[in-house]
Amino acid sequence: MKKFKALSMMLIITMLLAACGFTDPDEEPKNTEGSETTDGYSLLTIANPADITTLDPQNNNVITTSAVLVNIYNKLVKRDASGEIVPDLATGWEQMDDTTWEFTLTEGVTFHNGDDFTAEDVKFSLERVANDNTLQQYSVFNKIAEVKVVDDHTVHIVTEEADPQLLSRLSTVAASIFPAAHFEEVGAEEFFQHPVGTGAYQFSDWKKDNYVELTRFEDYFEGEPNWEKVHFTVVPEDSTRVAELLTNEVDIAFNIPTADIDRINDNDGTHVKLEPIQRVIQLWLSTEEDAPTADPRVREAIDLAIDNQVIIDEILLGAATPTRTHVTPGNFGANESLYDTYEYDPERAKELLAEAGYEDGITVDISVNNYYTEMAEVVGGMLQEVGITANLELLEQSQFAKRLFAEDLAEGVFVGWGNDMFDGSVLELFREDNVTSYANEEVDELLNEAAYNMNEEERSEQYQKVQEILAEDRGVVYLFQLEGRYGVSDRIDYTPRLDELYVVDEITLSE
Repeated sequence: MKKFKALSMMLIITMLLAACGFTDPDEEPKNTEGSETTDGYSLLTIANPADITTLDPQNNNVITTSAVLVNIYNKLVKRDASGEIVPDLATGWEQMDDTTWEFTLTEGVTFHNGDDFTAEDVKFSLERVANDNTLQQYSVFNKIAEVKVVDDHTVHIVTEEADPQLLSRLSTVAASIFPAAHFEEVGAEEFFQHPVGTGAYQFSDWKKDNYVELTRFEDYFEGEPNWEKVHFTVVPEDSTRVAELLTNEVDIAFNIPTADIDRINDNDGTHVKLEPIQRVIQLWLSTEEDAPTADPRVREAIDLAIDNQVIIDEILLGAATPTRTHVTPGNFGANESLYDTYEYDPERAKELLAEAGYEDGITVDISVNNYYTEMAEVVGGMLQEVGITANLELLEQSQFAKRLFAEDLAEGVFVGWGNDMFDGSVLELFREDNVTSYANEEVDELLNEAAYNMNEEERSEQYQKVQEILAEDRGVVYLFQLEGRYGVSDRIDYTPRLDELYVVDEITLSE
């Protein structure tokens, strides 16, 4: 059995299912006509299949959590809806040399508790995640050596070495800024029970496995937010999310089953939005000596046994694109020759197994985030056709994440993985001593060079070369890039983001 090691980068384990929720009869009514004010902006309700896992953005690797927390906190910079890095709590920035960046901070910003935002808050927040190795995002930020306060509205961020990805790191939800004095006064435990940020919406309540409630922050520095209140409800059952959308109880329902798309589109008052998201479905295979998948011929056989397009057509109704890389178009360093393509040859797969000495077949244990159960079962059937028995271990959200970080998943892992930095550095998954067991000296060398290379053209070429090696060596079996499937009420104007974040103030009433 493969043991997984500690993460060394921002890993977006995306859309993992939560445990069963319940409905509280005393809960405040959801998004019904009676809950709206005359302008219609009283309550926005978003139904997700999973609950958040924490209110600490620096100790989180789950996209469903980041999608909520992005509304509570701000960062120095952020990505707009098109994926471009734009100002947030910083009005501008300049690279002074290879290891020093100067940021000019926005003035007149207030935290939810009334504290003024200053450079001291930036120093405290970023140094917390850069220095505390117990936080899940430590490995993303530990290249920051120091944050120097120049004055109340100017900081210098100093990195240990040249860091071409610094702006991308600072654009992630993990780079959220906290009020330093208040945090230190109450301590981390108390702070994250009642979190304070500068975001458009302030924390109100979290009923675990039920909903998270946010309310409008009247003193938001970019102007009054649209919605008075936002509910992120937890609805694990697909059929229930669809039913609540159709009966106007929710405004947005994520991960609509493909079988319900026509039903929602044909319903008066609802429609479906299909938009590409960063998540790539993939199968990690152990390369440790005691695993049959250590033989590259076996890994290739597994890849060739899977008909990606059949899964896309039959299960996803076309809402995905086959890929042999994780760095899809729109991300820095994408190798587009490996996108919108796949290899399928079950007869060659059988030959490869025989060449590897497995004429009678093999058995591979695969841990599956049960969000992807149907896909994994179809893959298992395809593998069976060439002589590979896949023992699927189905795990719900909390168990999958817990087992991952406890280094206790099977030799195969069926997972959807995002790329919140929009960068080829997501390939660091496959560096030696990282989250997978795959090791390749040339890959390690290229990734190490790219990590410090300030020449963007060269760095892109290095990432593209890594993708070619992984595709040839089957360091991972990529299947397809998903499209997000969102059921949406006609009363709102909503365009899903590539990064899967719900930036609530981008959601407005339909004209």
